[in-house]
Amino acid sequence: MEFDLFKNQVRFKIALELIDVDEGLSILQLNKLLKEVSQATLYRHVNSMVEDDLLKVVGINRSGKVEEKLYALNTQAYKVSQEDWQSATYSERIRFITYYFMYILQNYKNYHERSVEEQSQDQSTFSLVKLNLTDDSFANFQSELSSLMEKYYHAQEPEQGSERAVSLVIIP
Repeated sequence: MEFDLFKNQVRFKIALELIDVDEGLSILQLNKLLKEVSQATLYRHVNSMVEDDLLKVVGINRSGKVEEKLYALNTQAYKVSQEDWQSATYSERIRFITYYFMYILQNYKNYHERSVEEQSQDQSTFSLVKLNLTDDSFANFQSELSSLMEKYYHAQEPEQGSERAVSLVIIP
């Protein structure tokens, strides 16, 4: 299966809305969020995404005789162990990377909406740096970076701190 979320705007928008929504959303709820997409189009794309294992049904809302399925991202389809990554095809790696970037985009969207709502200044940053390193220096760099991330990950201060997303992509 080729993973074409970036080529299909509707599927991409559906996936973005469902990131971090473990309880799922119904077609009607998605339709309210994606006003520019018709309900029929949503049904068609959601059904295709379920068939492709990108989405899963996580529940059913009942209102009288009417049942509405609740859909969520099938995150199991996006989790990759080191062993699976090493044996993955190019298409499978692209699938995982696509999900990763969708997650980052959704985090930024949520952050931006909160910033506007709270009338606070956007403090997000991002940069691209090309480093000229030997293999040994590169291994040391990755190790030091990993240690730094672990240090702050384990030093969580739940009552005092705010959740902050830090994303790194290293292309050797």
